[in-house]
Amino acid sequence: MNDKQKVRPQTISIVIVMTMIILVLLHQAFSKVRTLYTEQLYANAFELRDQFLEHTVNNLIKDIEAERDVRIREYEDQVENCIDYVHSLTKEAEESPEQEVKKYFDGRPDSRNWTYMAYDTKTNDVLLDSAGLLGDAWNGDESVLKDSFISADFFKVGDTSIIYGITKETMNEVVKSSIIQKVKYNEFDGDTWMWINEIRNYNGGKNYAVRVVNPENPVSAGRLLSTDEKDASGREYLKDELEDLENDGDSLYTCMVKKIDGSVSPRLVYSALFGDYNWIVSMGSNMDDVTGFVENTNAPVEQYLIKFEIVIAVIFFLLLAFMVFMTVRSDREFTWKITDRLKNQVERDALTKATSRQYGEEKLRHFFDSYKKGKPSPYIMLLDVDHFKEINDTYGHDIGDVVLKRVVTALYHTFRQTDYLIRWGGDEFVGVYLGLDEDSVYMVAQKVMEAVRSVVVIADDGTEIHLTASVGIAGFGPEDKDYTDGMKRADNMLYDSKAGGRNQFHIAAKDAKIDLNKNSDSISRDA
Repeated sequence: MNDKQKVRPQTISIVIVMTMIILVLLHQAFSKVRTLYTEQLYANAFELRDQFLEHTVNNLIKDIEAERDVRIREYEDQVENCIDYVHSLTKEAEESPEQEVKKYFDGRPDSRNWTYMAYDTKTNDVLLDSAGLLGDAWNGDESVLKDSFISADFFKVGDTSIIYGITKETMNEVVKSSIIQKVKYNEFDGDTWMWINEIRNYNGGKNYAVRVVNPENPVSAGRLLSTDEKDASGREYLKDELEDLENDGDSLYTCMVKKIDGSVSPRLVYSALFGDYNWIVSMGSNMDDVTGFVENTNAPVEQYLIKFEIVIAVIFFLLLAFMVFMTVRSDREFTWKITDRLKNQVERDALTKATSRQYGEEKLRHFFDSYKKGKPSPYIMLLDVDHFKEINDTYGHDIGDVVLKRVVTALYHTFRQTDYLIRWGGDEFVGVYLGLDEDSVYMVAQKVMEAVRSVVVIADDGTEIHLTASVGIAGFGPEDKDYTDGMKRADNMLYDSKAGGRNQFHIAAKDAKIDLNKNSDSISRDA
């Protein structure tokens, strides 16, 4: 009996010791699991955020290149369309043909895009030089001018040599202005921003770069930057960025940013170099939301860990299984959120470079929701290119594609930065105009019609194809259930334009009802 009494305390002691060991091991194991789990969440979050930043920055760089391509084709067409008229204009001039050139280009609505000059071929005296390209001592060597132009016309009238066209510098300034506006008005979820700096000295140092645009701090545009600037942690992050750009063309880094309330937040930044403009295109995202997400995800896990530390080893395995389940579920939820955010980024129509229908429908839903909350209704324009099917059938789909691209280019000249041009399908386009009153929308409609009429496409056989369009315009109404009701109301107006003989526009009254019998598709497009 005594032996049994001696064994029992020993057994109890062993059980107690083993239980304590198990509890300690459980605590250490779950502490390790918790650390690894947190680190993996951070790693996944940073990787996905990095992919988002890199994707968005590289898309903007592609936009710059696409914008330049569009401008080059547009300016080449403009110069080509001027040649016959300018030649005839100067030949008819009895004297001073260069003054006729000056008068013509100064009178154009796009006069600031044109560069023109003239000189006497016998004396090399400069008669006209709008951009100062000939200089003070012109020697008559026109070959040195060719690299300055995107497209130009060189010709002589008597002893006068005349040169006009659109320079690369003009094109670059137009493209830069367009991209700057796009960055200025881009909006991203969370505390995320895009900005552009221009490098002045690749060796770094004081005033090595200048801030071009930064929507987060608009007044900083024009501020000179130095590589010895430090973040909130004392790191010379701009110096590191410049070294990465010179070596690899891009840079990914984390810097510490001081917030308005005095706290410090880590910011993940991705930068890429666009060497043609010496631009550093950057996008940064504060990581506070990631920290909050990880902390909130870990809170219930902590409670489970405390409970499982006082139970037996079997519960440890159950807890481990639950932890794996929670990890997989949390990672999937986070991945889905980031994937959905990436899928909602701006996409362009591959052919015309107008806004894609998918993104356009998203914006229309957004504007309709805003309207239902009390904001003014935008005006919605439906536009069909008249007789487009006949053009396709007669001249082929290649010419049809040229027609669509030229129409989009012409329409974009009538649009503001806040407007949207959406390719809805085929030759049908949707325009969305914000902040217009009744008088303004009438003027916009006239400009749209004039823009389409101004488009002339030369077919392979030399035929000039002159274009017109039918347009319907309407807004949302108080009884509308979704944005498609506004589209239907605009389609009623498009029906009236087609039924009235095309090449015209109609604007719906504010209280206009939807007539389901008026469907523009019911009128043959090639009739």
